[in-house]
Amino acid sequence: MTKARTLSGVVLLFAAACSAAAGVDQQSSPSQPRARDAGADAPVVVGPGPSSPVEWPNAESKANSDAWLVEHHDAITKMRPRVLAINLDNDPATRARFAPHVTALIAALAEGSRYHGYSGGAAAEPFLEYEVVKWVDLADDVPPAGWTHKYGSRVPISCAADDTFYNIDYSKLLGPELAEAYGMGAPLCELIGEGQVHEVWIHMNGDHDPYVCPGGREVQPTFAEILESKPIRDRDNAPIAGSFERCAGNGCLGERDFAAFQACGRTVRVLYINSTRGPGCALHSAGHGYEWMARSGAVPELAPRFEAFANLDLHEKHGTPFRDWYACDGPGCLTFDSPNSVAWKLQGRTGSIARYDQGCGNVHFAPNATAHYDENDGEVLSSCEHYGLKDGPGGRDAQEPFSRAKYARYEALAPDCGGAWQVYWRQSFPGLGNQATDATGKPMRNWWPYLFY
Repeated sequence: MTKARTLSGVVLLFAAACSAAAGVDQQSSPSQPRARDAGADAPVVVGPGPSSPVEWPNAESKANSDAWLVEHHDAITKMRPRVLAINLDNDPATRARFAPHVTALIAALAEGSRYHGYSGGAAAEPFLEYEVVKWVDLADDVPPAGWTHKYGSRVPISCAADDTFYNIDYSKLLGPELAEAYGMGAPLCELIGEGQVHEVWIHMNGDHDPYVCPGGREVQPTFAEILESKPIRDRDNAPIAGSFERCAGNGCLGERDFAAFQACGRTVRVLYINSTRGPGCALHSAGHGYEWMARSGAVPELAPRFEAFANLDLHEKHGTPFRDWYACDGPGCLTFDSPNSVAWKLQGRTGSIARYDQGCGNVHFAPNATAHYDENDGEVLSSCEHYGLKDGPGGRDAQEPFSRAKYARYEALAPDCGGAWQVYWRQSFPGLGNQATDATGKPMRNWWPYLFY
């Protein structure tokens, strides 16, 4: 079963199977970048970086979207984002997974931020080391009379038939009622503005457990996988006054929630962790968030580079009638005729790409995938480990054989929802000290600080 939603003129298709992975999955092809000039990059430092470690947050900068992040992007050697971790799970069995799930996700995100960590050795240190600033358990130790749900009574369920593809009132996460429950002395917007919180992670049971609204409307109160509002920047990475991207998460915030997020004046990101699944599913969700953030156009210098890396520019590179493989609408959409050529069959049309020369794929489509979520042992060529290095024939990125064996080592770390693939994929992002250049020959910056622009 598929569901379609139109976003910026692009029809977004996504398989219902992913909603079982972690929340409401709006994926889909990430939104088409806004028509903003990518322009020239700010000066970059290429190589191993400064001799003295520069960490964020620090005494000069603590908060998301600080100008300091842009000015010192290339000097940062480690980021320690602060997470407000909130449990809304009432089921004793899954509620007990709150801390283990969050801790496992932090470990997977850290491993994924080691640039080319799969090459062996300890030289590539984790760039992202998330820290939980506050554990908040909002489960009902004594549920209200008649409350039998697996989720807590303080879940901000929305019964309104509004413009959202989800049915949670995210604006209430920022409001005074839950601010008191967080016990941090201020509403969430203030905590984000002060740099006490950089991300919010919600842990809740995702099993089907409908809630009956006043009037009889039945809803399934499941958070979207990940939602984000982000300041929109110009070609020089300066924020455009009053401009925020509502679709920088996996899907777009509804009007009510976008207004609440935008009022914070900085990047606001909320990730959902399904307590019935494992860390790989949450990593999968966060991966969709990066896809949408990168392609939203909020950070113009990142969008074209990420598209090339993630095979999200097929219409430009190979003249296909679709942007990317997310348009796949059934099993076996792709057939690899050789390690570097592929035939496709989707949406009632067929075609082929004789010389694929692919990048590194995306959340749903590893380089050898033949359909959504496909993991297999077939061997194809990809430039995952050489992206932007121009170390192949004719100055192209070198390619090497890719199969499931490439990421098998991460199965224990993130065993579900393609989590092992997600770790390998992230390690292939241009990270700290990378020597990559883009299609125009400009040096690439470390991709991780963009998360907090």
